[in-house]
Amino acid sequence: MNQQVIVRDVQTENKKPWSFEEAVGFMNFPLLHGVTRRFGGYSKAPYDSMNLGLHVEDEVEDVWKNRKLVAAHLGQPVERLTCGQQVHGLVAKEVRPQLVGKGALNMDSAISNCDALYTAERQVPLLLLVADCVPVLLYDKGNHAVAVIHAGWRGTIGRLPVITLNKMVEAYGTQPEDCYVYIGPSIQQESFEVGEDIAQCFSEAMPKERDLVRLIKRPGAVKKTPHVNLQQFISKSFLNMGVPMQQITVSPTDSYTSYGCYSYRKAGGVTGRMGLFCMLK
Repeated sequence: MNQQVIVRDVQTENKKPWSFEEAVGFMNFPLLHGVTRRFGGYSKAPYDSMNLGLHVEDEVEDVWKNRKLVAAHLGQPVERLTCGQQVHGLVAKEVRPQLVGKGALNMDSAISNCDALYTAERQVPLLLLVADCVPVLLYDKGNHAVAVIHAGWRGTIGRLPVITLNKMVEAYGTQPEDCYVYIGPSIQQESFEVGEDIAQCFSEAMPKERDLVRLIKRPGAVKKTPHVNLQQFISKSFLNMGVPMQQITVSPTDSYTSYGCYSYRKAGGVTGRMGLFCMLK
């Protein structure tokens, strides 16, 4: 596994540039991808300023403007952005032509009851929203197919990334050794304190994985408490499926501590959403 990521700025007219993080290992593939940072858009506090979530209490018109920036970068009209409902479940759905544009301008039209989208359709811009949960990009080089996966702790322990990979095996004949993975900016272990019950679930799910659950004393605390490494669990799940270690990129960006990220936990639930975007060329 590696941590080779870069941040790119996107210039726009009459606005400060917005930016996104991307995995270096994906740059030579025929696709566009990235996870947006929180600044450079139109939203006002507390959603300032590149909020892409329509399900928060932000001004809808500002979110549309922000989404148009991402769509323009992909060379697509904003109406083609394709989004899932994201319900913290374990369902992955294939995006075929009739689903393109679902969720682009309102939440009601988003692809229902799913937290992962996969497709082999070209020129279809996928958009997934996060603010601490783990955004996962899965690319099948052999069949030129891609998936975007929203993995909070429920999706992680429920192995939604593996479920999605298996869906691609069924749909396209995907082989794990042909897959590349980017685990994007998200809450990292030092920031992800959990209760004893959740910690036990992770420990029992991967009992041989060292340091998956660690006792850490956070600032201001009187004792050490369990902290879970979601990225490690996801990486190990892919490795167990046969994805080569060198084809997995794990972002070093902690959404909880990074100035450039939205963090649901840090903001007490009132914040915007970053976007993992991807489009096959």
